Amino acid sequence: MNLTLGFIAFFITIVIPGILFRRFFFYGEFSKQFNTKDPVLHSMFFSIIPGIIIQLISFIIYNLSLGFDSSFLEVFTIFRDIASDGSNGTEEATKEFINNHIITFFLYSLFVFGFSSFLGWISSRTIRIRKWDKKYKLFRFKNQWYYIFSGEVLNMKKFEEAHNVSFMNNKGLIQDTLLTYADILVRASDDRKELYTGYVVDYDLKSDDITQLDKVYLIDTYRYKKKEKILDENGLEVKDKEASKESNTKPTKSRNRIKVPGDIFILNANNIVNLNLTYVPSIKKKISNEKKKKEEKQKRYSRIQRIYLLAIFLIILAHFFYKIIHLDKTFLAEYLNDTGFWGKLLVILFINQFLSFFSPTQNEEKKLSYNFSDFWIRLFVLILWGVLSYLFVIKSLI
Repeated sequence: MNLTLGFIAFFITIVIPGILFRRFFFYGEFSKQFNTKDPVLHSMFFSIIPGIIIQLISFIIYNLSLGFDSSFLEVFTIFRDIASDGSNGTEEATKEFINNHIITFFLYSLFVFGFSSFLGWISSRTIRIRKWDKKYKLFRFKNQWYYIFSGEVLNMKKFEEAHNVSFMNNKGLIQDTLLTYADILVRASDDRKELYTGYVVDYDLKSDDITQLDKVYLIDTYRYKKKEKILDENGLEVKDKEASKESNTKPTKSRNRIKVPGDIFILNANNIVNLNLTYVPSIKKKISNEKKKKEEKQKRYSRIQRIYLLAIFLIILAHFFYKIIHLDKTFLAEYLNDTGFWGKLLVILFINQFLSFFSPTQNEEKKLSYNFSDFWIRLFVLILWGVLSYLFVIKSLI
């Protein structure tokens, strides 16, 4: 019974938070990495490390916010007593916990479950938004086929470097992929191969190994069938009439292009010999992304400008209403009490000039941007205000 209680306590405190973290971390196309068909021991093993980390973070947060009467040592003692056979007796901390804090533990567990789910959700979205999975292998998801079929593989470091050398058709870093066109060579039998082409719309991965393809879904599919040789009475090959009209320097077509009927063609990936992918760029998506980036940039600049204006406003208030907010009782007391209006104005102008270097300004197109064309003039003004502030304010306080 004690062993069972110990396992239940371990499962609730460590395994479940780890499982919840993994469940919410792997989303969308990457949800294939969290497989409910995995063996129980496999899922538990990969949930232990995130579960321990989440439990430690949750304990610290809960303790700092709501307060905990128990220390780390007492928590360890309680867990040890629950997991043991009881032959060594039960500590007072364990008795106190069982008698008075079971409900608190239940509420704390709910907090941990919610926190682990949120942490998994926010972590994966942060990685994708910041594009860390494309920059660093440490953050890369195991579903490599998503990166390949979506065209995001072109944005990875090695492909970006190759882009500077070999990609000449607006591909690589600057491309947004609309569709992926695939040429797939399939082994039909030991001595026969078939070629299929079409647009990739989806794919399945093997449940026991998500690095391997199981099925590929194609639309607008064509199959290439090898032409049968037609021999004349002398045993010579009869050329295609259309091909005979062309120049002798052009090779005759050796395969027929046959449209595969139906809306979706499902290809068994077990027999795939090789893949050739062509990424179809999305012009509208590229324009939309560029517009979105510009809008986000303007919003960011606008926030910086608002912070700058708010900082100046607060500095002015602090200089002239310092007694109301009790700044005259701080280390600024001598400066605020002994400096007159003009002295304070000099200091405010100096601070304003300094902060203005970090604030964007409006350009001729009515857009916020950083303009360094007048950098030296602004620097001269900053030095001027600094020298005057030192001579008339700071020097007398030293």
